Amino acid sequence: MKKNVLAILLIFAAFALFAAPVAAEEQTDKVILVSGYGLSTTAPDKVTITFAVETINPDAKVAQAENAEIMADVVAALKSAGITDENIKTSGYSIYSYELSEYNPGEWPVGTTVYKVTNSVEIISYNVDKAGSYIDTAVLAGANSVSNLQFGLSDAKQIIERNAAIISAVKSARADADSVSSALGLKITGTGTINVNQGYTPVSYTDVNLDATVMKAGSSERVSTTIESGEIKTTATVSIVYTY
Repeated sequence: MKKNVLAILLIFAAFALFAAPVAAEEQTDKVILVSGYGLSTTAPDKVTITFAVETINPDAKVAQAENAEIMADVVAALKSAGITDENIKTSGYSIYSYELSEYNPGEWPVGTTVYKVTNSVEIISYNVDKAGSYIDTAVLAGANSVSNLQFGLSDAKQIIERNAAIISAVKSARADADSVSSALGLKITGTGTINVNQGYTPVSYTDVNLDATVMKAGSSERVSTTIESGEIKTTATVSIVYTY
């Protein structure tokens, strides 16, 4: 008799052991998984520009000295235009030699070994409307290359735009979940796992034409550089599990 009772108890215990996960599984199966996409568009409030001074001479010391003098003028001019010390920095410096040829001529005879010195500085400004003015200022002071021009968002504005994009994405996901639940006659009771991804893409120009800063042919009038910043798009995607 005792053996029969023990056997029955073991059967009930085994049943309870396997039934509990099944019940839990049935409960977690009552979910709606949706994704949402959000977009926020705004004008940039930050501009980053990289200027370079390139000098070439058969004497490396001369090329280096000329470069240092011109770059000092460029930096001084940019600071006078409103760029602060913390918003200007050296971004690159190189010296290399090469031989002039008929396919790569220069001021000196073919076969001459020359040295090219390149010194680059990067500036950051939160006055994007002055981007063209900064280019004109640097070129007039002696810069002969603009290798990068990028419009973006300040840290504070990034947070604002990111939040706006995320809110938009969540609303989109919820709208889809409501549509599904309504069509199936279900009632959403809560949420489960939520995944969020977001980012924004700055507007970049990697090859800026300096022709607009040179003298008009046959005229002493200098043309100001006009730069259009465009708009910055911040995107967000969310994946949300709703329970019912």
